Amino acid sequence: MKKRAKGSLFSFATIILALTMILTACGGNQTSSTSNEKDNGKETGGKSTELIFGIAVPASHVINVKGIEPWAEKVKQETNGSATINIQAGGVLGGTKTVIQDVSGGVYDIGLAVGKFFPDSPLFKSTVLDLPFLFSKSDDHLLKAKIAKKFMEQYLEEDLKKLGVKIVGIYLSDPAVLASTKPIRTAEDLKGKKTQFDLPSYEPLFKSWDAVPVSMAIEDIYSGLEKGTMDVAIYAFGGMYSQKFYEPAPYITNLPVSNSVQAVIMNQAKWDSLSPETQKKFDDSLDANLEEALNVAYADGAKESKEKIKAELKGKGEIIELSPKELAKFTAPAEAVWKEWIKEADKKGYDGKKLVNGVLKIMEEEGLEPPFEFKN
Repeated sequence: MKKRAKGSLFSFATIILALTMILTACGGNQTSSTSNEKDNGKETGGKSTELIFGIAVPASHVINVKGIEPWAEKVKQETNGSATINIQAGGVLGGTKTVIQDVSGGVYDIGLAVGKFFPDSPLFKSTVLDLPFLFSKSDDHLLKAKIAKKFMEQYLEEDLKKLGVKIVGIYLSDPAVLASTKPIRTAEDLKGKKTQFDLPSYEPLFKSWDAVPVSMAIEDIYSGLEKGTMDVAIYAFGGMYSQKFYEPAPYITNLPVSNSVQAVIMNQAKWDSLSPETQKKFDDSLDANLEEALNVAYADGAKESKEKIKAELKGKGEIIELSPKELAKFTAPAEAVWKEWIKEADKKGYDGKKLVNGVLKIMEEEGLEPPFEFKN
């Protein structure tokens, strides 16, 4: 009996010792994890705020590769991990025509809103910056981006807040050119061609060209050209290579129709949920970092894309450069489009003249001449 009691006592002590070691180990691991979270600078409760960035273009697009991805790394570094960016490319969370609804509704947190796709929202006002040949007298991409930013801050920022979104950045594409299934060398070559058309105010331009307007979302352009539901796309060089539009449309006419101004927007409630320290990081540097990255991505990407497309098109198509005489024929109806845009803005309850004069005033302040003397 004594031997059995002694053995039982030894077994009980062994169990207690083992449990103590396990609890100590667990406590050590917990301390290490908490320490790591503290070192990573994560927000209260040891949680990192994930911001889902939805984009309609593919991951290979220049704005993602040279703009958003490097910025996502910068966000993680500068906030010490308190905020991270989860990029969802290729329109998996929503297309270009639902960005405002998707971001304000919390489908994802950050998105890229293109004004021409939201004609019934205040973002329509930004399409004054898309007027044909508005910035044609300058190749300085960053100057044009600066003008766009000033306009958006003065005329749109407060409107977008009411929609439940915050402007994180403003950027613009390089000039959109013509990508067509058949060569377009003169304005007459557009006669009867089904051509991408997104703004009603552009109707005088299309009428002058005798083109047939077709509205199509960015994500549908390739299939539209391939299936013949569209003959001519109007798209920037900077994003054309990654989208491969030159495959079904191997004739690129270098007609700088317009730049597309876009807003990076964030869900307002998501912004409000960030810590004051993280918000300060965005306001002080991260927003500006993103704007610069996107604008530089388009500026540099346009040159690289043009050269790559040129090489791909050997024996299949060509990049067509217009003579000054032909360029003048293409651009002649532009003033009528500007006047039509003013009428359209007025119908929507905005002061069209004020908006056009506003952007022209900013251009004058920045030393950029308009393409013609506009009288409204």
